[in-house]
Amino acid sequence: MMVDAREYYKKTAAGTQTIITRLNRHAGIASWLRVAVFAFTVAGIALSWQENALAWGIAAIGITIFLITAKYHDSLLRQRAVQEVKKTFAERRLRVLDGDLSQQPKGERHIDPSHPFTFDLDVFGRCSLYSMLDSTATPMGAGMLAHWLCNPLHTAESISTRQQAVRELAGMTELRTALYTAGAALDGDVEGGKRPMPDLEQIPSFRLPLWQRIAAYAAAPVWLAVLILSIRDVLPGIAVMWITIINLIIAGTANSRVMKLHEWMTSSVSSLTARVNLFRHIENANFSSPLLTGLCESLESNGIPASRLIGEMASYLKSLDQRLNAAGFMIFNGTILWDLVIINKIDRWIGQHGSSLTRWQSVIGELDALSALATFSFENPDYVFADTDPNGTTIMKAEGLGHPLIRRDRRVDNPLPPMNGHKFMIITGANMAGKSTYLRTVGINYLLAMIGAPVSAKSMTFTPMHLFTGLRTTDSLADGESYFFAELRRLQAVVKKASQGHRLLILLDEILRGTNSADKQRGSLALVRKLVTLPVAGILATHDLALGALAEEYPDNVSAYCFEAEISGDNLTFDYRIRPGIARNLNAYFLMERMGIV
Repeated sequence: MMVDAREYYKKTAAGTQTIITRLNRHAGIASWLRVAVFAFTVAGIALSWQENALAWGIAAIGITIFLITAKYHDSLLRQRAVQEVKKTFAERRLRVLDGDLSQQPKGERHIDPSHPFTFDLDVFGRCSLYSMLDSTATPMGAGMLAHWLCNPLHTAESISTRQQAVRELAGMTELRTALYTAGAALDGDVEGGKRPMPDLEQIPSFRLPLWQRIAAYAAAPVWLAVLILSIRDVLPGIAVMWITIINLIIAGTANSRVMKLHEWMTSSVSSLTARVNLFRHIENANFSSPLLTGLCESLESNGIPASRLIGEMASYLKSLDQRLNAAGFMIFNGTILWDLVIINKIDRWIGQHGSSLTRWQSVIGELDALSALATFSFENPDYVFADTDPNGTTIMKAEGLGHPLIRRDRRVDNPLPPMNGHKFMIITGANMAGKSTYLRTVGINYLLAMIGAPVSAKSMTFTPMHLFTGLRTTDSLADGESYFFAELRRLQAVVKKASQGHRLLILLDEILRGTNSADKQRGSLALVRKLVTLPVAGILATHDLALGALAEEYPDNVSAYCFEAEISGDNLTFDYRIRPGIARNLNAYFLMERMGIV
């Protein structure tokens, strides 16, 4: 049965709030109970001070109950934190469904004006495609999603494989919510997103010298033996103090190494250790698609599940955290050289499983990014997965193509006539008629299709090719490069890449704006005549009606389409519908006149 996204998120938000309220009430009771146990224990000890056995018994029972109560209280707080994450997720997705992307991650660090298409298509930045898609829970997933958007797939087989995985995950709503909840550990925001993905490629060496490794194994039995011999008066009582001091001195010699290890684990491995439950959810999932099945199978090392191994590493990190307590440091290192024991265990763990860390990080990132695309599909059930053309002749064709960042009640969907190799659409039209939006609509849906996500269309068929746009060229003051020269550099890159045999889909909007109209027209005509000889297909939007006439010069390679403005008396209207032919009505002078400029 199909689940409505809005109703699901509303139900989740309301349900979690009910649970949070109950947990708050129980946590309050547990907190007061802990205070009461402490008070009664102190009172009981005071009243039975003369009865040593009774006092010690009350102390033992009171401390035990206090610790149990404290553990129960901590458990309630952890449960509340999980429910709060789940509630926040549901509320955030409801805002996205309402078209509010203001609180979504922006991915600003990925903005690159020189990229072949991401800058022109608003892939990153405020209210961008990335903002709409990013429901990832981990820095690995956020980084993977951004990587896919910058480097889409280029083979039909890989796209089909990812589409299959996204389809399967889209139908597993509860699992995706559980994955998000388990993955959204406290990472701290970076410009509204997650921390950058930690680098696990280079693992520093933390191996202790031989004598310290021997001391780590010998410390506990030696200290215990000295204690027993002291109790039996074989050794003086001060011997226990001296062996404790010696252990602390030995621990001090390894302090810098232990601190270095703790720092590395906190900055790198903690991104995985904080998500043990995420590993468990993935390992317990019953996937059928080849991509998801393969990813799950790779979450192991030497036949041991990654969740178990990550759990071990999490316990080691927790032990290192506890050493920051001065009393704990003195007690544990003075008796059993706890720091050296832990560093030995971590060194052995890294030697056996350290090479798997990068793979696990990549698996978590890929599953998290796939889950984000699946959430996008779940929230847009009317979107379709594009078909790839097995013959590679249809570069792109679509029916009911719309821009996913424009609200449904405001956008106008249009068809895209079949585009084949060596063919160009020349789109003419008045200002504000919809030419640039149409180009971005084509480009952003083509990108969605190439990353395996559903597209905003009734139907779409395409052949994966390199995408290149020229919609928003900027000058570079730092490089001393003018707008006009920057545009020429981009056009040069297109021609060079196509001349080398790369198949391209290019989208260009009003090229050569930086020169006079006669020179611009001459250059534009020459560029189109050049491009139709190369393995390139594309769309060029222009105000220059002469370019539309190329459809007559190259009937097999160029087709003319337009967006019209309707002028009726003092009224100017647009229907934002693409139609065959060359535009008839222009509106610049009309608008200037109505605004009192001329």
